[in-house]
Amino acid sequence: MSLASTKKRFRASSENALRVDTLERLRKAHPDSTRPSNYDVPAFWGKLFVPIYRKVPWGLKTVAMKRMGMTAKGWTPPPRTPGTPWQPPKMPPPE
Repeated sequence: MSLASTKKRFRASSENALRVDTLERLRKAHPDSTRPSNYDVPAFWGKLFVPIYRKVPWGLKTVAMKRMGMTAKGWTPPPRTPGTPWQPPKMPPPE
């Protein structure tokens, strides 16, 4: 098993666990909603990873993702100040 495939599996598993957790939080806030269809999350992801991930500050998460090579390369994100929503970069006019 290669490092690249391990990173892909880690990312897919973590994204799924965070997605299911978010859907569960929304379901609890809106009792008329239904449970997510693929609700099965292994115990490590649901009981350990998600709670820790929710408590870690974003700056530390960013550093960890960069060190693991799990971020996009070749572009600079636009500057943001806290509280401003993300916006896509301005595209140059067509030639």
